[in-house]
Amino acid sequence: MHREPHTARNSGAAEAAGVLGATSFVGQSVLARLQSSHFQASSIEACSRDASDATTATSVVSPVFAFSRRAAPPPTTTAAAPLRWQRLPVSPGTWQNSISHWIAVCPLWAVPEHFPLLEAAGARRLVALSSTSRFTKRDSAAASERAIAARLAAAEDQVLDWARARGIAATILRPTMIYDGLHDQNVARIARFIRRFGCYPVAGTAAGLRQPVHADDVATACQSALKCDGLRETYEISGGETLTYRDMVKRIFAWLERPPRLVTLPLPLVRAAGPLVQLLPGLESLPTMATRMNEDLVFDHGAATRDFGFHPRAFSLPFWPTSNHAAGRPDQIQRP
Repeated sequence: MHREPHTARNSGAAEAAGVLGATSFVGQSVLARLQSSHFQASSIEACSRDASDATTATSVVSPVFAFSRRAAPPPTTTAAAPLRWQRLPVSPGTWQNSISHWIAVCPLWAVPEHFPLLEAAGARRLVALSSTSRFTKRDSAAASERAIAARLAAAEDQVLDWARARGIAATILRPTMIYDGLHDQNVARIARFIRRFGCYPVAGTAAGLRQPVHADDVATACQSALKCDGLRETYEISGGETLTYRDMVKRIFAWLERPPRLVTLPLPLVRAAGPLVQLLPGLESLPTMATRMNEDLVFDHGAATRDFGFHPRAFSLPFWPTSNHAAGRPDQIQRP
């Protein structure tokens, strides 16, 4: 049963946060957010519709534990909260630290293997990332994509069943197309192709609607949801702007300061030439993508806005937040 969201409990003591998948590009944004904001699981923060009711507890800096199978990046000196890197796998039987609040930005189907660690750490709150691909790829012509959708659906059920059985408050966020322009497999891949070939192929009108969501907005959503009690178990989170696939590609051309050379291929031709097209670098998945370019993949994030204040930016470049992001100054643009 859905409960109205309310403010997080104030226990008066610092409580640690844990991040699974910390070296991913979304994980890096999550860590930056948690550290720069002095994450406090014990602080009172507004999680409902009316932010005017919020009060803030005495500031207590909480440690952030970053978990990854890969080596930790070089430490930063600007973060305020202590960051402690942990290389996975970690033996739950030897774990000594209490971590009440967790964010999982690793593949959702990898989360269950960490259940023993979360239990040993005394987890009480979990926010995990799934994907709207659970729905958009469910009826795909490609068996591999249908398998991804089924895997996501099964993982969601497994995570939520586990959390309910142990009294852990779990929330799963399903983002649309995540981008940062440098490391993602969507916008960054299109940019790389344009830089290499000077053009980009699209199928038919490529009029399918998209809502790209910035990695930093996904991180902010994770952080905001982590601090709230009484949320729903699942939310869709999409970008702040809806645009066609064709227009999205044109925006990327403009960011690269290239003329928008889109090569329009008839959709039936792309499907018929599938085996040959798959041999071209960067176009291995074009036959499947061709159909999707003309499908609307849009989701309403209104519930996330209402329940934990999710307000994503429009599809925008530069890709990393800067002090001049809102102004969009060209001298701040970081090109790949």
